[in-house]
Amino acid sequence: MKARVSEQGVLCKISQYSESSLILHVFGRQRGMVSVLAKGIRKKQEQDLLAVLSEYEFNLYEPVAGGVYLLGDFSLSAEHDFSQSVQKWAAAQCAVELYSKLIIPTEEAPVYYKLLQTWLEYLPGVEGSVMLVWWRFLLRVFTLLGIPFSATPCALCQQSPEHYAAYEKGSARLVCSACCESLPDQDRLTALSPLSARILQLLPGIGNYLGRLKPDSIATQQLNQLFEDYYQAHFNRDLKLRSLQVLAQLSAC
Repeated sequence: MKARVSEQGVLCKISQYSESSLILHVFGRQRGMVSVLAKGIRKKQEQDLLAVLSEYEFNLYEPVAGGVYLLGDFSLSAEHDFSQSVQKWAAAQCAVELYSKLIIPTEEAPVYYKLLQTWLEYLPGVEGSVMLVWWRFLLRVFTLLGIPFSATPCALCQQSPEHYAAYEKGSARLVCSACCESLPDQDRLTALSPLSARILQLLPGIGNYLGRLKPDSIATQQLNQLFEDYYQAHFNRDLKLRSLQVLAQLSAC
């Protein structure tokens, strides 16, 4: 018989497997992202016990030859309800979708789990722009990945300017206004709006500005693209999140 193990995890996604079975996509504290086959969940009331974005204690049977885990039983350990805010629901979905794209070593899963857990607990109480705190969360993930993003110094002159004017296409390195003016190859750069530049400067302490600062559609598009380019420059993989497109649309309303 396969070994039985316990795992605390966030339920990230539910997929239909058969008429009476589901595949649960779970980010576990010890194992990271795993797939779990839940066999024989036939009744609606049984399925309703499983809520995406909530945390559970799962009892699982280990897979054989690279297969999926088999669900023994489960119990709810923390409910994260975002039904009162579509924006916060989208931001929570951004986090679990992001985790599904990352290659996270098993030994590093606990620290990623703690960050995700803290994010899901923090989001419901946010007052102000959810997009701003999403970018801060993303930068914390970058730090865990070993690619910390810093708004200083300028990539070309190595000075710490008051504001940035652009970033280099491909590398996503920030460039100050003085260097932009002297750079002969302007096609290398993507210009930043004043609001985008200000948000970048404030991101480390953005929690102090949530009630006073709201990114417009231009800043949202520019900064989302900047962080996508930054990730791709380091891992040669895209970071396009469908849930982030939803969050951006909701934030523009």
